[in-house]
Formats: sequence, C-alpha cells, structure tokens
Amino acid sequence: MATTLVLDGYNVIMASAEGKKIILQDLKAARDYIVGIAKEYARSSGYINQVRVIFDGDDKYRVLDELDVSKGNIHFFSKTDQCDDEIIKNVKAYSAYSRVIVVSNDNYVRNGCRPYASLMHSEELFLCKKKKNKKHEKEKDKEINQEISAMITEEYKRELGL
Repeated sequence: MATTLVLDGYNVIMASAEGKKIILQDLKAARDYIVGIAKEYARSSGYINQVRVIFDGDDKYRVLDELDVSKGNIHFFSKTDQCDDEIIKNVKAYSAYSRVIVVSNDNYVRNGCRPYASLMHSEELFLCKKKKNKKHEKEKDKEINQEISAMITEEYKRELGL
C-alpha cells in the first residue's frame, strides 16, 4: 500500500528556525525550502511514495497546472484561508487508497486527521536532515588523503612480503 506524507505547509515552515528566516525574505523560497525538506524526508524514509504540501490561501503567482494533484504535483493552495479544513478533507480522501502521515503542530489539524492518519510534529521532519548532516560529518572525519593512503598500502605490502 502506498504511503502519502501530507504537510501543513506554513505551519511546518514556522517550526524551523531556517524556515522562519527564509519566509521573512521570500515567501516562494520558503515554500520551495519546505517542499525540498519533505521530498528528502520521503526519499530517506524508503516507504513514503507521495508527498503533498498544502499552503493557506490562493497564490496569485501560481501556474494552474502546479495545483493539479492528479498530475502528481507536490504542493497546492487551499484557495481560501481554510487550509486546516482542506488538509483534513484531503487526508480523509487519501486514506481511502493510501496510508497517510500528517505533519503539523496545529491541534485542529491533528485532531481532525487523527481518525485517518498517523501524526508527526513539524519538528520531527527536520530530524532527518540533522541526522544526515551528522552522518556526513562523521564520514568526512574518516577520510584520509591519498598520500597517507599510499603510505599505508606500501606498509601493508611490506608486512605481507609483497
């Protein structure tokens, strides 16, 4: 069975210090940032097949095709300021054919989605990014330069009598 990750867009952006900084400078960049985080989380999970990020309001700069969820697009706008109800409505619909995980800190959204989905707090989405960065730092610490690598290889060959 497919698994769909549904994000309460602006709620999740505001749960991140980085997102708060970006949103003050550029709203579209903040949306792109959170969509990227969601995609990375889904990819690294190994089991999430679809990602949907729902934002409040009707973005006058949007391209209509971007909002067609049936075409597999990842984000869309609620077209009203009733994003919370839009999220609950969509989660209910998705749950008919998919396992659903909802990411939001909004109690109204969480309680409305509870019968249809698993719930995650917004901050949990960013743990994947932190773990990945720590893993990369550890791997970087283990790297040795070519000169030392060659010296080790030569020493090992001498030990083996080669």
